[in-house]
Amino acid sequence: MNKALKIFSTVVVILALLSGFGWMVNQISTKKKKFGFLTEPIKFMYSFPDLFEESVQEVKSLPKTYIPTPKDFKPINKLKEDLIVLASYSDTSDMRSVVLLNLRNDSILRRWKIDNPLDEVARIVNPLYYEDGSLVYNFYYRPKPGLIKLDSSGKEVWRNDTLMVHHGINMNKDGDIWACTIQEGMSGGEYVLGGERVFYHDYNITKYDFESGKVLFNKSITAILKENGLANYLLKSTISKEPIHLNDVQPALKTTAYYQEDDVFISLRNINVVLHYRPSTNELIELIEGPFIHQHDVDFLNDSVIVIFNNNTYKTWPEMKVQKTRELKDKSRVNHAGIFYSNIVSYNLASKEYAFIGDEVFRKNKIHTTNEGLMDFIDQETYFVEEQNPGVLWVIQNDKVIYKNVLKSQHKGHHHLPNWTRVIQ
Repeated sequence: MNKALKIFSTVVVILALLSGFGWMVNQISTKKKKFGFLTEPIKFMYSFPDLFEESVQEVKSLPKTYIPTPKDFKPINKLKEDLIVLASYSDTSDMRSVVLLNLRNDSILRRWKIDNPLDEVARIVNPLYYEDGSLVYNFYYRPKPGLIKLDSSGKEVWRNDTLMVHHGINMNKDGDIWACTIQEGMSGGEYVLGGERVFYHDYNITKYDFESGKVLFNKSITAILKENGLANYLLKSTISKEPIHLNDVQPALKTTAYYQEDDVFISLRNINVVLHYRPSTNELIELIEGPFIHQHDVDFLNDSVIVIFNNNTYKTWPEMKVQKTRELKDKSRVNHAGIFYSNIVSYNLASKEYAFIGDEVFRKNKIHTTNEGLMDFIDQETYFVEEQNPGVLWVIQNDKVIYKNVLKSQHKGHHHLPNWTRVIQ
């Protein structure tokens, strides 16, 4: 009997409290009355389901310019000196930021707010910053608004929308711009294979004048290959509509025994080659094929060595399905080929020898990006890596990680997709 009375009393008290809470919610929500310090906690409690639902919907609707941050992600920062990079990311669906960012302390030294006239996934990729404070940028693979130069005050100086700019853009010694380009609408290439006409995306390397934005040089990759007896290299790729996939054109900043100033090193991902090309004489100096697959980004390590970011994959995008044969139950009959991650390949232009840089540290930290990705050497022992697909930035020194982090966003649990971050120092 006593137990039943206790239960009944408890129920009555709970109902009374709920009734009181409901009355208070009504008074607060209709702005009839406030209850001092209890007002905000009560408001939070009754609005929490709506806030939670809004949060869930926000995460579901985030564009792919934001990446989920792993819950177990642990940043590393052992930088002893400032490291300035030029990064770009999405602020909102209609706004982009380009920032000069100090990785050592996460401070932003300068920010450019740029309107996005395109869709929510439009990206500003690999912008250029000049010592006079000017900025050159474009929207990746978009014909409009074109390649744009801003002066030190952020005012537009010129724009050129004759070609679509994509992937890496780099400056030469004079500040002129070498860019990967393609004509609007893509396509542009054609060959006949066994009597069948095949149309494909051709690409160009294009040089723009820094002062005026005018095109100083423009050359088709197909023309370079054909004029040097290498047109059949287009057949090496199994992607018939895009056998080339130009992703970097790196100009030489000086003349050495192995290249001349304004020679360019051209990365062609889908046929796994780097071309050493001399625009001034229309000569292909060297066709470089080595232990790299679907590479991005070519840089100079010193006067005789170039480095190549090796994606080390046959996949063209992260979600691409892998065709597999059947698995053998008898493990003794299985030959294990290895475990593969991305890495950096060096090529000595004098000795014609290849070597791997950071292969072990890439394996240990599982650094891998199916597409895009880059490296930037700070000195002979230290280099920056953008692991683009998961959005992680690394600094590696003497095969040890001294920096690992992401570009934090305003959306909890998500970080920014990086867009070919450039080391400024």
